[in-house]
Amino acid sequence: MVPTRANGQPAFGVYAADPHAGVHRAYALLVVTTAGDHIAAITGFTANVMTRFGLPRTLPEPD
Repeated sequence: MVPTRANGQPAFGVYAADPHAGVHRAYALLVVTTAGDHIAAITGFTANVMTRFGLPRTLPEPD
């Protein structure tokens, strides 16, 4: 998961490992809506929106 923001709210790019390619591929964007110090909602978007939030389509496999 890679942190970012969406409409002023915390958001996370979610990546899934592709063992055949040796990278992690974009899977989804999760936007977290808070109410005070609680999570009120989590909204998911397909990986198609990742680049709009400055997130890459792939990440290298960690060392």
